[in-house]
Amino acid sequence: MTVSPLTSKDNPLLKTIRLIVSGSRRAPVQLAAAEGIRVLEEVNRIGCEIKAVVVAEHFGSTAREKKLLASWLSRGIPTHTIGEKLFQSVSDVQTPQGAIALIKVPKRTLNDIVLTPHPLILCACEIQDPGNLGTLIRAAAAAGASFVCTSKGTVSAKNPKAIRSSAGAFFRLPLVEHSEPSDFRKYCEAHSIQLYRTDTRRGMPYTEADLLNPCAILVGNEGSGMKEDAFAAASAIHIPMAEGAESLNVAMAGSIILFEAFRQRKKQQNAGSNAADKREC
Repeated sequence: MTVSPLTSKDNPLLKTIRLIVSGSRRAPVQLAAAEGIRVLEEVNRIGCEIKAVVVAEHFGSTAREKKLLASWLSRGIPTHTIGEKLFQSVSDVQTPQGAIALIKVPKRTLNDIVLTPHPLILCACEIQDPGNLGTLIRAAAAAGASFVCTSKGTVSAKNPKAIRSSAGAFFRLPLVEHSEPSDFRKYCEAHSIQLYRTDTRRGMPYTEADLLNPCAILVGNEGSGMKEDAFAAASAIHIPMAEGAESLNVAMAGSIILFEAFRQRKKQQNAGSNAADKREC
């Protein structure tokens, strides 16, 4: 397969990309737009289903770009070249890197999730900034989370900025979007998953929480924090801070707590491995 040119701004593929990038309600619900070399490399590594790719005329001048292009063509993915100005019209990046791929993403519900042993879950409640949500998804993946859930009122994880901020983790980690808070609470109750609600001051220090056992970390809105009545009974945890400090960015706070869970679990895993080694001796 070879790269074919597109010249009309009214081409159906380009129209579809614009709808997805703009977050239009008319955009196909099972497609996401991935842009940026690092994200596209991650998409390739994971083996996502790519429906089509558009590249700017200059794309393919570096070794990494050539490798991506060769991969798409070898897999028979429809790949099209467009002029620089036309590419600018479909990208939401100020300085585009010259390639956008349309990726098929499954629409999941809580019932579709296959839980791993001792699940660790992140639930984002009414997060408004796509950069924050993408960073949280990236941190959750790196901390070994089972999946990410977002509540109604949260920005779409398919937002191009969220996908870029996730560094491609959006395509790797199972995601359930816009769940009813009461449904998520009931799901956790049914699977004996402890709920921990983050707070700026109240509750126990996060390092004292038992994050070894199945648990879900709830992070709230950037300005008003957690305000869902459905989670009022969840155990509150906070990150101790220096006097005079008001709060942390939600993505930073969520990442700190996720990696505390990772630390606790890694410590237990290492202790188990050391005990096994001693028994063998």
